[in-house]
Amino acid sequence: MAEPPAAENASAQVSWRASPWYMLAVITAVNAVNWADRQVVPILFPGIRSELGLTDTELGIVGGLAFSFVYAISSFGFGYASDRTIRRNIIIVGLIVWSAATAASGLATSFASLFAARFFTGIGEASLYPATMSLIAERFPVTKRGRAMGIFGAAAAVGAGLGIGLGGYLSEALGWRNVFFLYGSTGLILVPLLASVPEARRDTTAASAEPPMRVLGELIRDRRLLMVWTSGMMMIAGGFGYASWIPSLFVRERGFDVAQAGILFGVAALIGGMAGSLLGGVYADRFRRRRLAGELDLSMMVALIAMPLVAIVLVAETLPVLAVAGILGPVAIYAFFPPLQTVLTEIVPQHRLGLAYAINILFLAGIGQGIGPFVVGRLSDATGSLTTGLAIPIFAMGIASALAFAAGRVVRRGAPEETATSADSAP
Repeated sequence: MAEPPAAENASAQVSWRASPWYMLAVITAVNAVNWADRQVVPILFPGIRSELGLTDTELGIVGGLAFSFVYAISSFGFGYASDRTIRRNIIIVGLIVWSAATAASGLATSFASLFAARFFTGIGEASLYPATMSLIAERFPVTKRGRAMGIFGAAAAVGAGLGIGLGGYLSEALGWRNVFFLYGSTGLILVPLLASVPEARRDTTAASAEPPMRVLGELIRDRRLLMVWTSGMMMIAGGFGYASWIPSLFVRERGFDVAQAGILFGVAALIGGMAGSLLGGVYADRFRRRRLAGELDLSMMVALIAMPLVAIVLVAETLPVLAVAGILGPVAIYAFFPPLQTVLTEIVPQHRLGLAYAINILFLAGIGQGIGPFVVGRLSDATGSLTTGLAIPIFAMGIASALAFAAGRVVRRGAPEETATSADSAP
């Protein structure tokens, strides 16, 4: 007998929701909100600086260290939980916490209170990457992981673009406090959608049998992982330092108002970042088919390309040149990261990925993302020139390129011969 229509519809609905692409779509939307809440802060620097009287060093701390330090530390707890429990629920809790903390940033009356709000934003946002990267690695085969990572990473560009572009416009229209209130409330809308993602029970025996401190020790002592993490740390220090301060440079020294700078660099981050993440993901899969860790060759190349593009933005005299370099720079910067994330899923066993991505967050967000804006702001205060401070990101990108090249060689040298051979000969 034919299945009743109601049963057919129910079966189709369950199948659709169980698709890895549905899961990817939902967590990608959550990632966009994550990055919008994170990246809205730099475009609000002028208003915060004027009202609260903060120095560039203090703004650099608020934009980087206040968030990133606790973000990195908290990720270890969330990474441990991601290897042992329902990852979707971990993300839901984190989303609620970081949305509430973002809204609370609008109530700040001093450096200390703004620091505290960003501190709790960092705790909440630390839940996302260990859980989502474990989900992507579990639900997508290695031949498609680069593309999945690229799509997920493109949300960072969407969020950064909305954070900077829309945030600058809203800051002029509503004031910086109301921007925090609005962005904080947006994340709560996604909670029901995230709750609709099914997650099957999995075997956590292997993860539970391993003492977490022993796992952390073995991961940190793995030279291949250290090279990959250090490369990513330098690139995100450069990229985040550039993105955090470039709008302020154009407000202070080029005569732009906050809304104009926000639209210019918000659109550049949105278009360039989306294109870079997607291209980085697609070509990571192609470079991987050439040889083991071939993705890192791509990271090396795009980091080198990013350096002159960022330099052009700092000195460009005409709007067309500024617009082209402003868009192509984020293309190269964002294309750097999907290959790195894909390589990690090849090196680390599935039951250790939560803790491995926690260490990844420590290097990239805890250290790289934290020191990038801080060092630029500190050098700006020391020299009296924000342009001079923004030379630091270019230098960091050069180091990242060299480290990515070295990391690829280390990964291939430490791989079993049959693994390297199969990668080299893959179609």
